Amino acid sequence: MKTSIHKIRVGIGEGEVSHPPGIIIAEGLGSCIALCLYDTLQEVGGMAHIMLPHSSEYKSRKDNVSLPYLYADSALDALLKGLEKSGACLQNIIAKMAGGARMFPVYNGVSTGIGEQNTTCIRELLKKRLIPLVGEDVGGSHGRSAEFHVHSGRIIVTAIGKETVEI
Repeated sequence: MKTSIHKIRVGIGEGEVSHPPGIIIAEGLGSCIALCLYDTLQEVGGMAHIMLPHSSEYKSRKDNVSLPYLYADSALDALLKGLEKSGACLQNIIAKMAGGARMFPVYNGVSTGIGEQNTTCIRELLKKRLIPLVGEDVGGSHGRSAEFHVHSGRIIVTAIGKETVEI
């Protein structure tokens, strides 16, 4: 009997944790980041589709509480809690990410763009938590989709007009 692969789609501000043979998918990543955390020994992983870097900048908004995966800082906390609940050992966690593009030109020349801000924020958060970032496909000016294969920890990144990337 063949085991069917469970595919889970995460939209903006959503996150999921899964065991093999699940595949977690984030489509239409522009400046957003698909952050994937994976326990290499327990084979449990999670993905967050992150839109903005810091929840503290949006404290007055109601969705800050109801959508923790919308922001890099709260998404990392939520993913780690979900992974731990699913049997992950936090010392075995590695990280990969995709997205963070500059989708629109910045006319004032000062702003780094939300994609780069997201990427920088996530790198800093992972460094503070001592979680190694072992792979990424970020930046540029093109959108992407990411498929996180929980059984292997691989992420397949596709973009129109670009070579498929495996991280």
